[in-house]
Amino acid sequence: MPRVSIISLLSEELRRDIDERLRNSGYGDLVAICQWLSETHGVKISKTSMGVYSKDRKTKDRAADLMTVDVRGGLADRQAIDLLAELGALRIREHRIINRLEEIGFIGKGCFDKRSKSQSLI
Repeated sequence: MPRVSIISLLSEELRRDIDERLRNSGYGDLVAICQWLSETHGVKISKTSMGVYSKDRKTKDRAADLMTVDVRGGLADRQAIDLLAELGALRIREHRIINRLEEIGFIGKGCFDKRSKSQSLI
């Protein structure tokens, strides 16, 4: 079973602050966000943990943006909206599976080829 993220244990308000800082930094500047958490809230979190959270947040935000753009563009078909939501959920799940495979050493860190959306197991 995957480990529980330290960030998931934080208050909703603090998670919203973290999310806002991540968005404002383009989902980067992880060291500064970790330092802010430590200095301001006494929460110690590794850059790696923040990086995993940042990737998940970015994926979720992109899925939400995709749905919003399509809805604003006149997408009235409820089935298409449902499919977009399902696609976003699948992409989040895919990201988590790849991270887990990296954690258990089945694939090397960074082996995922983002251009072809395929996995290199060599």
